[in-house]
Amino acid sequence: MLTNILNILSEASLYLLLFGITFSNSACEIFAVSMIAFFVIGRIVRRDPKPPKTAINIPLYILCAVIFVSFCRSAFFSESVRGFIRIIKFVFLYFAVVDFFIADKRRLERAFWAIMFTASIAFANGIFQSVAGFDLMRHYGLQRGDYLRRIQGAFVHPNDFGGYITTLLPLAFCFLCRELKNRQRLFLVVSCLMGMYCLLKTSSRGAWIGFLISLAVYLFVYNKKLLVMVPAAAALLIALTPHGIERVMGLFSAEQNTVWERKMLWKGTWEMIKAHPVLGFGINTFTQYFWKFRPAEYPDLRYAHNSYLQMWAETGIIGLVAFLSTVFVVIKVTAGGLMRKAKSGSKGLILLGLFAGYTGFLFQSGIDTHLFSLRLTTLFWVVTAYIMSINKVLEGEIASPATVAMAGSQ
Repeated sequence: MLTNILNILSEASLYLLLFGITFSNSACEIFAVSMIAFFVIGRIVRRDPKPPKTAINIPLYILCAVIFVSFCRSAFFSESVRGFIRIIKFVFLYFAVVDFFIADKRRLERAFWAIMFTASIAFANGIFQSVAGFDLMRHYGLQRGDYLRRIQGAFVHPNDFGGYITTLLPLAFCFLCRELKNRQRLFLVVSCLMGMYCLLKTSSRGAWIGFLISLAVYLFVYNKKLLVMVPAAAALLIALTPHGIERVMGLFSAEQNTVWERKMLWKGTWEMIKAHPVLGFGINTFTQYFWKFRPAEYPDLRYAHNSYLQMWAETGIIGLVAFLSTVFVVIKVTAGGLMRKAKSGSKGLILLGLFAGYTGFLFQSGIDTHLFSLRLTTLFWVVTAYIMSINKVLEGEIASPATVAMAGSQ
């Protein structure tokens, strides 16, 4: 009885968390902690304190250990303790989501529809904002003086909205699945078109490139012959976006635009790295030190706009390698036999969509702050858990017929 109640509460928490990611930091915190709490209680009830086994368990333990060392040597206790707790929370959230999925593989497909439903709400909100000038969830208006009229939905910045779209839009490509009913396929097609419109209206060049990378990954696995669509999609993005050519040419401009700003931020961050390359300055202390290292011509204090450089500056090369090792294992496990998995049915295409969006997100994190945004980082760890769970289920499903056949031949 208690187990059933915990399952219901866990599923509700996950869906509310997915919705909360689209509009609220507080909702992210509340429902992530709820998911973790139900996971811990469930483990106590089952008298099984061990977390579920996945391929990234050991890299995650190492990452936590490195972050703990970074916290211990930090000169800013309050900032670093928040950073350390945040990492521990995300690791627990990862285990909670994996545990939830592998307990009942039917939840994998239910979660897919929950993601697409909440994403469609976010896309519809972005479309409303582009027309009315404000969004319905947070009443965020378009930025004053922005001739591009970039939309951000209920996110803090258009680039954040672009990161959300890049991560989840490839999931809509599941309309290619033959197992779906016509109304389901129609819903996914409409969601895909809404997401594409919002991606255009963010005018986020990083999100555009991230999406094109995710599209290339998807098509490479699904059907290499369709890769010609990637340059066509790039041309379409530029052509359909107001000032699209101007935005692309701005990447090569020496003027004081966002490209110039990133160069200044990366220059200052590199100086921080050179000062403490191995162990860094301490988790969550970037803004406490950056002002000492920023270039003289750059007066502002901001995140590095390169999540990996900032991670290096805060936790040293050891922390960065620990995180990248975790990501590498996720990619290695998923890429192995991905073409075979993608042909296994709906769960295979969900995995392909998640993996494609995952690669786009990782790229965009290299030119933006996504891994230091609460909502986007929460999305990242939920997607990571989702990917590892589907891998675990698919490997069992694909292997079982072969095992049976082998046993029969003997």
